[in-house]
Amino acid sequence: MTDFSDIVRNKNRFRAACKDLSVNQMQTMAEHLAEFIEKRAQEEAASHAQDAKKAAEKQAILNAMADAGLAPEDFFNNQAPKTKKVRKPVAPQYRIQDANGETHEWSGRGRTPKVFEHYFNNGGSKDSCRI
Repeated sequence: MTDFSDIVRNKNRFRAACKDLSVNQMQTMAEHLAEFIEKRAQEEAASHAQDAKKAAEKQAILNAMADAGLAPEDFFNNQAPKTKKVRKPVAPQYRIQDANGETHEWSGRGRTPKVFEHYFNNGGSKDSCRI
């Protein structure tokens, strides 16, 4: 909320804010407010008329469809969206043993696992750990 709307909505605050204004200034404010209210009322009436027109056109289309024996569902494909094919697991192509004696395998696809990355950074090659 702005200060203006807070003041205008409260009768006592509005009266205090207008205390220093002359009658001519308050009449000018009232005229501006009346013009604004009239313009807003016209905009809202136009919006309601447009909504009513749109609803009537929609109903006319639905009636024409019903007369033709059609339903809205007839115009849309109700098929389920295609699912992505699940890739088959790939056999590992690389195998190494870390310092703890654990065996790690990697298919060579996707992001390089940290264990293999560390191995390659320390001078190891892919060919040396190929299965």
